[in-house]
Amino acid sequence: MMTTTSSAATNAFLRALAHSKSVDKQARLLEEMMCSFSSSTKGVKVDDEDQALFLDLRPREKYRCHSLLHSVNIPFSEISGSFHLLPPREVPFAVLLDEEEKEETKDEVPSLFNKQREVLQRGDFKGCQWNIKYAFVYNEHFVKAVLKIQKDSLGNGVDTILALIDDEKVEEKKKKKTHTKRLWEPSPSVVELYKTHLSSETSGAGGGGGGTSSSTNNNNNIVLDLGSGVGRDSIYLASKGFTVFACDFDQKALMRTQEMAKLYGVEDKVNALKWDARDDDAFLRALSVVDDVSRLKLVLGVRFCHKPLFAQIAKHLPGKSDCLFAWFHFAKGCELSKVGRPNKEKDLIVPNEELRSIFSREEGFEVLKDDVSFLLDGRPSANFIARKRKDDQMCM
Repeated sequence: MMTTTSSAATNAFLRALAHSKSVDKQARLLEEMMCSFSSSTKGVKVDDEDQALFLDLRPREKYRCHSLLHSVNIPFSEISGSFHLLPPREVPFAVLLDEEEKEETKDEVPSLFNKQREVLQRGDFKGCQWNIKYAFVYNEHFVKAVLKIQKDSLGNGVDTILALIDDEKVEEKKKKKTHTKRLWEPSPSVVELYKTHLSSETSGAGGGGGGTSSSTNNNNNIVLDLGSGVGRDSIYLASKGFTVFACDFDQKALMRTQEMAKLYGVEDKVNALKWDARDDDAFLRALSVVDDVSRLKLVLGVRFCHKPLFAQIAKHLPGKSDCLFAWFHFAKGCELSKVGRPNKEKDLIVPNEELRSIFSREEGFEVLKDDVSFLLDGRPSANFIARKRKDDQMCM
């Protein structure tokens, strides 16, 4: 049985093919997409210089010669190993499809089109599907349709949303050092954490999740991202000027972290470390990579939980700087949700109790946040932030 998301994606691809051979039809579909995205919950975030709206599946050489400004290029030949670069499941986006160089087949549907459609409709390795609301075949009709809309809609922002970069502007783009945009998003909890508690630490840093600029003064600030996964939050914080140590046991995830760091121009600020949380001295091992503990500003965990680790962190987190401990993980009650998992006590945090009792005032911590939010699938998430007070403040 086909899911609603899958049905929507099927419709998007079939409409792309039906509209591909006419400038007017491509233009109508583009206008419909912009109307839909701008009225959606997320909206079209053209004010975010890092945000992309389109996934471009064409080969790199085609993309470099001609592309949309608000697009990310992941060639179709590489897409299966790049699912971590795609948006969260709830975020709608559009796909720009590659076109057959020579349509030698007499089939009604070109083979390359079918391959692109099948891979993206299938979803990731867990079968989870993306919210692909629109698709377009990137051909001469598409380009003319974009130019037509721009000409007819001057001054209302459409020229920004559908900005084209052709071969004449490539050198200009290089001179401006335009950084790679992103479809993926860091954890909303980490974004809020940065804005609320960390932005003053990195005043003057670059844009979120893709920028490469940072203040020279930011180079002293360090983050330990424990259980970092593929490293989206690590890349985001590195783009804000922090030096980040991404710690995880999964070697493939660490390789992807390094690849992402290079892609987004922060490879000099992201260190991927093979790390096992099950070790008795796991936190001390992670802490040992920090050459000056007074530079440590944040110990972070997102969707990762190994409860014996918490006592280690509370005991050994240095009191030489105002370091934050921030943990965002599934809360007690997930077992009662429609998803029903995780459902074991060892994998769930009890809000307003469990972490607060460990990171207590007696241990030198000030609790800044301890509440529950809900994911779009209805599961509760425990959000805990505490600050380790400096040694001299504890003595007062």
